[in-house]
Amino acid sequence: MKPKFIVFSDYICPFCFFALKRIEKLKTEYDIEVEWKNYEIHPDIPKDGAPKSFLRENYMKTVEGNIRPLAKLEGLEIKPNSFISNSHIALEASEFARGKGVFDSFHRRVFEAYFLECRNIGDKSVILGIAQELGLDTDELSFALDKHRYHERLEEVRREKASYGVLGTPTFIMDRTKLVGLQSYEILRRLINSATRR
Repeated sequence: MKPKFIVFSDYICPFCFFALKRIEKLKTEYDIEVEWKNYEIHPDIPKDGAPKSFLRENYMKTVEGNIRPLAKLEGLEIKPNSFISNSHIALEASEFARGKGVFDSFHRRVFEAYFLECRNIGDKSVILGIAQELGLDTDELSFALDKHRYHERLEEVRREKASYGVLGTPTFIMDRTKLVGLQSYEILRRLINSATRR
């Protein structure tokens, strides 16, 4: 049986983007299964987004100070955003993509759109544009988003988050081990190696 990571993640979390890059690298080295859980960390952000000060200026300065060296380490050019998107529509759309078998590609492109291209992923037209890039039926997705067909799935993840005792993103879970926050590549490797020896 393949080692399996469960990862709680949100698209407005930069450390989740770095987690994705590390998971992608791990998948080139190990035969692992990964289940991404779409967890909306700030549902209070207005639908149209908000200035960064919405999440406390000192907090955002600390986050941005941590992002720069991590981005350099991952070879990413993170562009500073003047706003924070509401991620709900992007998370719902990624559940649609999961059902169509293109979750991984969609997942990556939403992160890239937000952190590398400074696009507002709370804007339905941006999400539909990403879907179109990947060959998804944008009319079907638009209808699903208008009807909030995947809202209940996000609520299920919220309940799962409580049952796992998840306090933030990213959170990595493998078997009975839970690692909160972005983990180094070596720590994730050790967790996989430990699981395969059992």
